[in-house]
Amino acid sequence: MTASKPESKPELIQTAADVRIAATRVGEGPTVLLNGGLGMPAGVWQFTGVPAALVEAGFSVITYSARGLVPSSAPPAPYSVPEMADDAAAVLGHFGVDDAVIAGYSMGCYISQALASSWPGRIRGLAMIAGLRSSAIGEMVNEMELGLIERLGEIPEAVTVFEQLMTTLGPGMLGDDLTVRAWREVLTAGEPVWASPDGLKGQLSASHGWMLAKEPTPERLAAIDVPALVVAYQHDVFFPPSGSREAASHMPIADFHELDGLAHGGLMLDPDRRATALLVEFCRKVTAS
Repeated sequence: MTASKPESKPELIQTAADVRIAATRVGEGPTVLLNGGLGMPAGVWQFTGVPAALVEAGFSVITYSARGLVPSSAPPAPYSVPEMADDAAAVLGHFGVDDAVIAGYSMGCYISQALASSWPGRIRGLAMIAGLRSSAIGEMVNEMELGLIERLGEIPEAVTVFEQLMTTLGPGMLGDDLTVRAWREVLTAGEPVWASPDGLKGQLSASHGWMLAKEPTPERLAAIDVPALVVAYQHDVFFPPSGSREAASHMPIADFHELDGLAHGGLMLDPDRRATALLVEFCRKVTAS
């Protein structure tokens, strides 16, 4: 199937009875599917530089906004990671893809792992950036957010902004008042990302359910028999390098990298785009034959 042009608008793809997913395919060559993090619409990938770098390297790239995010639909909560992986599989099927590299960031790594267990196509490689194994802090934040929704019907913006600042920015940026204030302005000025309150509650419940099940289990990781790239950031409190390194040790063919100086937002904030370079090289390697 001919790849979409870079300027193409997203296509709305029916993935379940009450779910339509907005997805875009750009570039020519072997396919790379990008699974975004919790609350991360497809457009955020552009700020990471990942799609442009992959297209320039000769790949076809699929990005999509997961259920709950605009302009996709938000079915009633709760959601589960396997359901979200089924949406991703339906997107691949829509574009006629049966052979791909699967990459994820943050919660998108959960979806990538579930997809590796369920998608009937051929996965050439599995890349996971800042999202292989969550920490106790990640579990506590999920519980706090779901509790606020149950009590207040929403998460106050001040709570969301504070959490994002404290986890996305590295120590150096957090110590700079001008930087913190500038990022606060950015985080409060954007358009809403959730299609409805069910979208936020649904994605949080999917993430929390995955953590409560102690995923990824050693058995799931050991069953990933394709080459894997695991990238962790030194100051990531949600997905610390120690946990990701230990989880990667259960995978038969895993290449682990710890990138210093950055926190959970390193994929977007690293001026050297180290994770992007590692991902491009990984995709080249696993699609070479």
